[in-house]
Amino acid sequence: MKRQFLGLLARVYVLQFAMEVPATVAMLAEMLMEYGFQVDIGTVRPLLRALQMEGYLQSVLRDGIGRVYLLTEQGREELRASRERIDDLYRRLHAPDAVGSESVTGPV
Repeated sequence: MKRQFLGLLARVYVLQFAMEVPATVAMLAEMLMEYGFQVDIGTVRPLLRALQMEGYLQSVLRDGIGRVYLLTEQGREELRASRERIDDLYRRLHAPDAVGSESVTGPV
């Protein structure tokens, strides 16, 4: 479960970063490492391929830089939907009437 959740977060971070700036594999790997993910270029490439296959990213060759990844319109929609799911989860975890809320936010 933890691994799946981290995978989801990595996807969201990559989509967000690709929306902000055309990014190389190395840039994306570095960004994920800054957020605490234990990745390298070899582990980021399969994620980028999957996001391309799903239509969320496109890649283009840039002179002097190499291949960069850009967010597609479909990727923007997925990022928006993912943010909504994360916001909903956050609200549920911090709701005063949430089952087991004591373990999440402390005693009520």
